[in-house]
Amino acid sequence: MLITSLKSNTQRALVTRGLILTMLLFFAIAQINHVIISVTGMKEWSAGMFAISRCLYWLWLGCIYLYVTRLEKQPLLLWPEKNYGVGFYLASVFGIILTLGIGNIAITYALFFAGLYKTNEAVLGLGQFSLLLKIFISLTAGIVEELVMRGYLMPRLQLFFKKWYWPVIVSSVLFGIAHARWGTLANVLVPMFIGFIFACHYQKYRNIRVLIFCHFAWDMISLMMLPHGGK
Repeated sequence: MLITSLKSNTQRALVTRGLILTMLLFFAIAQINHVIISVTGMKEWSAGMFAISRCLYWLWLGCIYLYVTRLEKQPLLLWPEKNYGVGFYLASVFGIILTLGIGNIAITYALFFAGLYKTNEAVLGLGQFSLLLKIFISLTAGIVEELVMRGYLMPRLQLFFKKWYWPVIVSSVLFGIAHARWGTLANVLVPMFIGFIFACHYQKYRNIRVLIFCHFAWDMISLMMLPHGGK
């Protein structure tokens, strides 16, 4: 039976520990990456490290899945997936990608005119990655990040809040902070905006599949637009 409200201290404790564990595991990945870099001498923004870190993200998802199925005894997605017609998916993909594009431009220009815009030169090096690695990176972001940040996180946050918008806000802020390692304010604010759009869509429509596709498409487009020559 699905947990629809936290009626007991045991349920509250299980869900709370799961949320805390999720965040701790995410930050543990960063520490593991640093250890690997120190031991192997690999560069943080190299293709090899990106491949390893994305494998660790899949392990992160696996740990969360084991926790919710074995300890919470719940499915990963507490909100049942709603099905829609083809028109919904086409309109959602077009609308979301367009909104992300406009938001990205607006945030970039706002930071530029405020004198706060900076470029992380290391990010430009991602353009040199192979097509296969770019696909793997984008698939990992689309599947893992959506299943965790929206599919897993939002319904459980909703159990603690009466207002629908708090899970949207909290998950969006966490999603932005999770991208802080990319090094610039834009790399936090843009993902925060993306997380907000995705979270609003998931809160209203309860369909994770369209978000997975949009996230994959957005990241893939972003990677393909980077200069292949690096800097």
